[in-house]
Amino acid sequence: MRCPFLRDEQVKSCQAAPFRKTLARSAAHGETERCSSPDHASCPVARHSHEAHPSPSRCPFLQETLVQFCAATPLPAYVPWSSSPEVRCTHDGHRFCELFLAAAGSAARGPARPPADPAEARVEVVAGVPMPGWLLYAENHTWLDPGEDGLWHLGVDAFLAQVMGAVERLAFLTVKGTVRPAVVLTVRGVDLTLVFPCTAPLVAANTRLRSSLDRLTADPYGRGWLFEVRSPAQGRGAKGGGAKGDAPGPRPGPGLRSGAPARDWMAAEVQRLTDLVHARFVAARGERAADGGRFAPDMLQYLEREEILRLFADLFPIPDLRRTS
Repeated sequence: MRCPFLRDEQVKSCQAAPFRKTLARSAAHGETERCSSPDHASCPVARHSHEAHPSPSRCPFLQETLVQFCAATPLPAYVPWSSSPEVRCTHDGHRFCELFLAAAGSAARGPARPPADPAEARVEVVAGVPMPGWLLYAENHTWLDPGEDGLWHLGVDAFLAQVMGAVERLAFLTVKGTVRPAVVLTVRGVDLTLVFPCTAPLVAANTRLRSSLDRLTADPYGRGWLFEVRSPAQGRGAKGGGAKGDAPGPRPGPGLRSGAPARDWMAAEVQRLTDLVHARFVAARGERAADGGRFAPDMLQYLEREEILRLFADLFPIPDLRRTS
């Protein structure tokens, strides 16, 4: 599924002109154009260029090219036409493009393909945590979006984002190869390692996050994505990557939840953290919570280094690296 803002255009330019200007065919005035008619012979630029094999019907210096551009940007730039799967605009990876997200607004949030259950196309709020129904959730609160074209996106869920609050630094531990994507998040000077449970060929890391870390927690399911990977089946050259005509959807591996089981698990996780906060930190300090309710967002700012490390190990564990997915 290509981006709805991707446009194809045929452009023309003059190879004999000292300053080349690309002109879109749709914007050209055919009745006044000389280049594609016998009137090109009256053009002084073409006449002075001394073409060895002139054509009587059209100018030999007229060059026509197929290009693409993004209609969502205020100043479109033409790029050579391409059908490469690595170009984000040509597959459903465009759903994570900043321009697309800004232009499409709330309509940008949705699954790569229409789900069988309409509930999976909605964003449910479970115990204060938004949960897109089309995502798969791992035990350490990372999510996976299996794209229709065999490309997956990975990120952190809103529960982890609420717990962390402000992230000071982000380091990508993996940038290429078939790996378990991993990052180090620095919060209050404490380095916290997060490893995704699935192994897959890495396509790209969202390195732009390092200069806009607020996106990681403010928009964890959109502009805060961390990795783009190719489905293992597609990486091995097999079918099953989700493209049209292939077997239905990728199989991301065990231990991932979706639908009602994921929502039940999230509600239990919120309660588990709340109980941990009361039992381990509040009661241990001889204090009493103000309302006895849900944990406070950005709660790590109230904890010491050792407390942060213990809490992170309990709630966001590193997967068993000996097991392959």
